[in-house]
Amino acid sequence: MEFDGSQVLIGKGAQADVFRYQGYAYKVYKPTYPAEWISFEKDQQRAVNQAGLCPIRYYDTDDAHIIKMDLIEGVELEKRVLEGYLEGFGILADAFRKVHAAPIEGVTIPPLIATAGMGLSEEEKNTVLSIITRLSEKYPSCICHLDMHFLNIMLPNGKNTEPDGNPEYVIIDWMNSRIAPAVFDYARTYVIFDEFSQEGLAIYKETITDGIKKLDITNEDFEDAVKVCAIIRKREKNT
Repeated sequence: MEFDGSQVLIGKGAQADVFRYQGYAYKVYKPTYPAEWISFEKDQQRAVNQAGLCPIRYYDTDDAHIIKMDLIEGVELEKRVLEGYLEGFGILADAFRKVHAAPIEGVTIPPLIATAGMGLSEEEKNTVLSIITRLSEKYPSCICHLDMHFLNIMLPNGKNTEPDGNPEYVIIDWMNSRIAPAVFDYARTYVIFDEFSQEGLAIYKETITDGIKKLDITNEDFEDAVKVCAIIRKREKNT
């Protein structure tokens, strides 16, 4: 497809740019980005739509490297947090609870253990898969976003608060979502905060304490989940 020149760049990433165009958002990938990965992303979005976790719909275009999406007019939660809105950490905790409470019956999101070893050395793969197996036998599995941070939570313009008093928000970017114990979702975000903000990490750790306790997750198990997520994150950054 071709744009008519009226498109506006609203997001820029390592592999794709996002444009506002004729009432929709268009994600335009680099030509070298594998088309099968784009197809997988669309499948992931349809699965979270089915689970009721995200209202954004993806649409095919005549270009395999361009995805048409419903447009959210709003701001990323990160912008509000950087302005001093520390309640954003509470929204993050609420987002985890909503995702983990969603039904998984019939949802086509793959299990974490099916993809976690991809691209790892044998030593890393053995470490990662053994931990995932052990924790999956100990804790119930659920949908995990596995990239939950302030940039992936949108606050739509003109929206009011939900019944629980939290601002209405939309969780985006479900490419990494998998079926796994919730400890891996909390651990993944821990690894991201650890990379970018020690101050944010300290607040995050305090914020998720109740959620961790309610799931009876031990410190040892959380540390093991962090180890898994750190290894996978390193692989992603080197790809």
